[in-house]
Amino acid sequence: MSLVWDKMIPLSERMISRLEEFEKIEVDSKYEHEDLNFTWKNYKFIDKRFRQAHIEIVDARESKKIWVMHMTIFPHVSNPAPIFGFDVVAGANKITGAFHDFSRVDDCWIYTYFLAKHLNKSWTNPRVLPEWAEQIFSPGMLAVSNINTEEELDRLSGVAIDNLDYYLYNIAYEGNKGDYTEKQNRYCKFQKQNPHTPAMMINLGINKDVFTQYMDEVLFPELK
Repeated sequence: MSLVWDKMIPLSERMISRLEEFEKIEVDSKYEHEDLNFTWKNYKFIDKRFRQAHIEIVDARESKKIWVMHMTIFPHVSNPAPIFGFDVVAGANKITGAFHDFSRVDDCWIYTYFLAKHLNKSWTNPRVLPEWAEQIFSPGMLAVSNINTEEELDRLSGVAIDNLDYYLYNIAYEGNKGDYTEKQNRYCKFQKQNPHTPAMMINLGINKDVFTQYMDEVLFPELK
């Protein structure tokens, strides 16, 4: 039994279910994997209120004692709403890293709401961000490690679901105010500087070139 996995896997299912009302886009089968060692699954959606919502699940509990979830929602490039991000890296006994942010694109009420709600809120074991992350994440970003109590696991789950519901509802009303292609591309460029993202997948056996393509096409897609 793992309290951490028993909390995080249902959370991922709830977050996927929130997106199932939108149009699902099939991801290339080369970006999926399933065998006795691990599974790699992707869920991608589009809608008139956002250009892409994506959830990635890597389940290597049997072979590596690790379970990972990555989630982003990119607004349409005419929308100044922030980029929604949520990531969890969970071992059997603790979450080694949890990250959640409304990453700023431009000033708008969705971003202001996130800062007001999370700025200066304390968590046990906050993580220091690397330089690349400081370039794109907000001052209110949740970045913590060593989450292992039921109280904090439930707190993390509650924050993730509440903010996802708020984001999905309000992004539809933010409106079109400009062209934010460059700012969204900047977010993707810095995210792809994270060395841990490809390193984990290559260690699991995914071809490096395939995962590089995946980052460009699915995970952090830059627009021309």
